[in-house]
Amino acid sequence: MEKTYIEYRTAWRSFYGLFSLMLLIFILAVAGSIWGPLASGAKLTWMWTIVAVVEVFIFLCIAIKRKTMKLVLKDDPDRPENREVEYVEYRPSKFFSKFKISKEIGLTKIADIDVSQNAFQTLLNIGDISISSPGTAEKEVKAYNIPNPLAVRDEIQRHSRKYTMGASLSSVPQTPATTPEA
Repeated sequence: MEKTYIEYRTAWRSFYGLFSLMLLIFILAVAGSIWGPLASGAKLTWMWTIVAVVEVFIFLCIAIKRKTMKLVLKDDPDRPENREVEYVEYRPSKFFSKFKISKEIGLTKIADIDVSQNAFQTLLNIGDISISSPGTAEKEVKAYNIPNPLAVRDEIQRHSRKYTMGASLSSVPQTPATTPEA
């Protein structure tokens, strides 16, 4: 059996709102440079400096958000403690409280995997994945804006079934076949 370690991160295309904001700021800056009162001189230089700083700041926010969240599928047949789905999120804005959130659920304990997509997510082929275990009302692991969420769900289910199907078959007692006496 082979070991599996797959990381899923938030898709770049899931930040379409912030990318649209960056484009709008750039278009307004170009329009202001051509037709606005800031079309010449030192004010124009300051305007473009501010636009560049804002654009870089927005892009860094996107990159940091994308790097600080991951959904990890771990499947090591030789080590039962490494058969899990783990969600890890770092929150730089909460440095002193809840900086790192880590939730994991064993592959043998997965009961339900939900994929939800709004209209934009469907168009961009991204979605939110929620995983729960039996006996809990709420979803234990929630990962947002995962690319190709249906394939990710199928991959997690495939690895989960490998253990749940084997466990359910091995728990059934095998009775020896008996022949009726004549």
